[in-house]
Amino acid sequence: MSRYSILSLLFSFLIVSCSSEKSPQEVFAGAKEKVFSANRLSVKQVMLWEDPNLGDIDTISKGLILQKNLEVTLGFDFVGTRDKYALTYIDGVLASISDKDSTVTYYPESEVSAVLESNSFLSFSPVGLFKNGPWSYLGDTAIAGKTYKEYLWIEMDTTITDKKVLLKNHIFINPSNEVVDHYSRRLFHDGKKSQFIEVKYSEYNFADMGEKLAYDVPSGYLSKQWGQKEPDAAQVLNKGDLAPDFEMTDENGERVKLSEFRGKKVLLDFSMIHCGWCKIAIDQFNKPDYQFAENIIPLYVNPVDSKEKMDKYRAKVTIPFPVLINAGEVGKAYGVTGYPTFYLIDENGKVEDVVVGFSDEKILEWKKGD
Repeated sequence: MSRYSILSLLFSFLIVSCSSEKSPQEVFAGAKEKVFSANRLSVKQVMLWEDPNLGDIDTISKGLILQKNLEVTLGFDFVGTRDKYALTYIDGVLASISDKDSTVTYYPESEVSAVLESNSFLSFSPVGLFKNGPWSYLGDTAIAGKTYKEYLWIEMDTTITDKKVLLKNHIFINPSNEVVDHYSRRLFHDGKKSQFIEVKYSEYNFADMGEKLAYDVPSGYLSKQWGQKEPDAAQVLNKGDLAPDFEMTDENGERVKLSEFRGKKVLLDFSMIHCGWCKIAIDQFNKPDYQFAENIIPLYVNPVDSKEKMDKYRAKVTIPFPVLINAGEVGKAYGVTGYPTFYLIDENGKVEDVVVGFSDEKILEWKKGD
């Protein structure tokens, strides 16, 4: 072999060695560093949000801009936008802007942390994903002809009221540019698929600081403080209050009037379709060994969802007691703003108990004794 050939081979070997593929841990660290070191980052997020109870998939397109701001606790300002809505956090001030009713709602300092932790603009963003974990490398995965590094974080693996709940998070990082391309949130109940959320990221832009981040609210929008009640808005009722009477027609066309149940207790289960804890409560009531105490009459009350959606929901989910829909006025009269909310009305038509949220203990209390 000539001296020239030997040198050529050596040179080729050095090139290959210098460009060797990064390890999965290095790719992950590089992607994380890219996100958190950016002075300004913008990204488009397209979410496919599946409702297993209806068989529908909602497509939600969002835009997110983050700009470093070391003077605020979060470490950055942001503007999140989707159809007819925006959420902004600029210089420590959190506001939601609704184009539907032309309002700007400002959040008090005491509520900022909770809103920032729960909103999907951040929790489903690359920043939110990298703040969670621990993530472990699963392997290389091909999606649409491209190879990605796949990482897993098991967020929940537990049993809730005899139901095995497993929540798995998967992110797919493109090793060529070290950005998160896909995210998959997979929820299983008793080993069966419950709800999957898929997110596709695109139009990444890592830029210099640029101008101060701002959001121009259209003129004429009404500003209000979060938690501020409208003059005619009802509060959650207290124990001992007289329960507002109502008359409605159930799903079978039967007339239901609350005051006609005097002498019996009535359990009002205020629920909505897109509520996981509402579904878990219904699953409890559907168990073969569950029967309500003989003096309790349960009613399912939905102030939110349309008849069309409820018909699709009920085709897949059994609700084992009368269903009242189009109950917006009833929900308002009872001050219901979160789901599930339960009201137990006593034999005299007064509020005996109020339960906001899911409660194992209360569900057992309402059960018929052995």
